[in-house]
Amino acid sequence: MPRLVAASLVAVLLAASCRTAIEPDPARLAALEPELGSLLLVGFRGTDVADNDDLERLLCEVRVGGIVLLARNIVDADQLARLTAALVARSAACSGRKLFVAVDAEGGNVMRLAPGAGWSGTLSAQELGETNDFVLTELEARRIGRMLRTVGINWDLAPVVDVGYNPANQVIVGTARSFGANPLLVTEHARAFVRGLRAEGVLTALKHFPGHGSSFGDSHLGFTDVTATAAPNIELIPYRALIEEGLADSVMTAHVFNRRLDDQRPATLSRATIGGLLRGQLGFTGLVVSDDLRMRAIEQQYGIGEAAVLALDAGVDVLVIVDDRLPDGRSAAQVALAAIRQALRKGTLDPARVEASIERVRALRARLP
Repeated sequence: MPRLVAASLVAVLLAASCRTAIEPDPARLAALEPELGSLLLVGFRGTDVADNDDLERLLCEVRVGGIVLLARNIVDADQLARLTAALVARSAACSGRKLFVAVDAEGGNVMRLAPGAGWSGTLSAQELGETNDFVLTELEARRIGRMLRTVGINWDLAPVVDVGYNPANQVIVGTARSFGANPLLVTEHARAFVRGLRAEGVLTALKHFPGHGSSFGDSHLGFTDVTATAAPNIELIPYRALIEEGLADSVMTAHVFNRRLDDQRPATLSRATIGGLLRGQLGFTGLVVSDDLRMRAIEQQYGIGEAAVLALDAGVDVLVIVDDRLPDGRSAAQVALAAIRQALRKGTLDPARVEASIERVRALRARLP
């Protein structure tokens, strides 16, 4: 083949492989605008809706799809029930939608409804795994589900299905968040946990895809590379089984970097990992929710705006921002939305990708009590 022809062919192939801008349709973008906030699950500061300007902005200007609660929002059961009722009512008045009210309630160390605020203690995943009684796991999940439902929480960002085969892992194994090192037993306990929560009318999230149990680092603190430690043949077993059984209400991503899956971006921002592995190979058609975009593994490297666009482009449907207030006083949710709008207008984010996320959000919302 002549050198000039070969060079031209390479140029064509390279151009075809690159992301190209899509000419935006103004009418299509206008139809998306009222729904963009539904792609955000955001945390706030305070314990009451009244006189909370940040919360008013989130519910009525940004029109977020959900609120994620942390210990800073919780005083006791009575206060929490009043808070969630007010959140739901205010959101409905401003958006006309049901509101996701989410929390991390894994049991054990990661349990926002904690004994310090008046609730009884709960068993950790590690304790349940060591006892290895699947009936006990389901009963404990039902108890957690009742605790959540009683105070108006409808989405538990649990169970953890990370296979804890690295004993030096601090963020999952060291905090007793894994059911164990055997992927089959992790699957059985996760299955029981999901069934227990579902029996009480609480949605679930399998996390942290494609696996955080092998890492030495903590993605809360910074860049976390699992290229040398990840074992997909082990870590994907729970996801594959639970997805096939229809027991995955949603899947939460991990901010881990695996060069063998994507040599440029961590899982949350990776088309190959979300679109290729989770959607393609594992056949998951449900809702994908990110881990907190303000964790240092993401925010330090990309910033909220770029991360929000990359995550949506990769196939994530709901973006989690645990603390809406940025150090400079701006709203992280508004920064994310501005970046999404700009990417849509410029044609660098496909409206079809956003429309698909909005439909998945609607489908999951339709399952709320």
